[in-house]
Amino acid sequence: MASLRKWFPALLALTVLGLTVTWYALTEPVTTIHRVAPDSAVQRDPFHAAQAWLNQREQPTRRILSAAALFPLPDVNTTLVFDKQRGLMTRDQVDTLINWVMDGGDLIVAARPLPESRDEGTATDEQWRDNDPLLYPLGITVWEIEDDDEFQVLEEDPLIALLAMMPVFAGDPLQYCMESDNEDLRATCESLFCDAPEQPETLELHSDDDMLPRHIQLYSDHVLWHDSWDEEDDIEPHREWHTEVIAYADNEHGSQLIQLSLGEGQITVLTDLSLWDNEHLLYFDHAWLLAWLAGDDGVWFVRSVAMPPLLQWLWQRAPELILALLVLLALWLWLRIPRQGPLQPVADDSHHDYLQHLHASGYFQWRTEQQDNLLTALRQQASARLRGYHNNDEKALTLAARDLNCPAGELHSALNDTPQTRDQLIHQVRLLQALRSNT
Repeated sequence: MASLRKWFPALLALTVLGLTVTWYALTEPVTTIHRVAPDSAVQRDPFHAAQAWLNQREQPTRRILSAAALFPLPDVNTTLVFDKQRGLMTRDQVDTLINWVMDGGDLIVAARPLPESRDEGTATDEQWRDNDPLLYPLGITVWEIEDDDEFQVLEEDPLIALLAMMPVFAGDPLQYCMESDNEDLRATCESLFCDAPEQPETLELHSDDDMLPRHIQLYSDHVLWHDSWDEEDDIEPHREWHTEVIAYADNEHGSQLIQLSLGEGQITVLTDLSLWDNEHLLYFDHAWLLAWLAGDDGVWFVRSVAMPPLLQWLWQRAPELILALLVLLALWLWLRIPRQGPLQPVADDSHHDYLQHLHASGYFQWRTEQQDNLLTALRQQASARLRGYHNNDEKALTLAARDLNCPAGELHSALNDTPQTRDQLIHQVRLLQALRSNT
């Protein structure tokens, strides 16, 4: 028995070690991926991934949502990216922006096509200018592709959407592809999830720089045109600024990207900026294109240039309303904020008689529902007088009520019940005083 106790710890340790080795030998780790909804700030910002990627490259980024935050413009070491929702800029803002480019700034702009209500064939120069006062003076116009049947952006494959909803694929399909032991499944998964989604075609970038062929995708049914490409001699260019095309990317329908040189800077015009949104930045050479255009500069993503901050916009549109609200706020604060006036002088007649003190004390007890306390002493005196009538409480109450010429129930209520009204209290006091004084 003693030897068993001696070897018991060693046997227990060996047993635990054997169970641990057996558990690791017979089991394998399983990775579970859960879909997590992105933060609301990410959902509202289509270029959140691009900003995060640029920040990893130590390039500062900002998201600009008003003209007040954009003007005055930053130094020329910052690349500005304008989307289609940039609003209608004023003539002064356009001139300031173009002069900034001529001083060496880099500008990336998503072209604004004519509204559907206007016919491209009959649009006047003034209508073209009003639609995009930034690009039209540079010789850039945006045209809709006439044959829509030949150029259609394919919708997302429903099979991909179905598999993406499955728990096994949720969250990070790429991680599932890389960790799967089934080669056939891994190949299918990579084909469905890790490749770029099917689109009509990719665009090859043409530039004077000595570079390898680069491919990008743009999701637009419009094409760009620069008036320097007009071959007819009788067509006068509408350019107000001398620009030269130094790079472009096109497909069989026309150009989707045009890069212009203007002074010391460059302007890059695209039909759409969706190639840099959160869903398409990782495909093809999209990230490379953003890095190639921005270089090592900081990048500002600009939207709603013509829209000032909310308070400034309200002041411009309704100053009377703002002033009225401020006046009402001041009056409300004047009424609510406590104020200290002059000290009240001490009254000469500061001493009150005892009767006033009793009256105030009684009123306080009545207001705080302490009616019984007001009658306690009087009831004790009346009860002592009542015991002088008879040893039996009921007979004593009957005799006392006969002497007071009142019902026995009223006298019993005066001795025991709590008065609820002033009249009831006064009536009880009168009965009790009469009983106490009855000799």
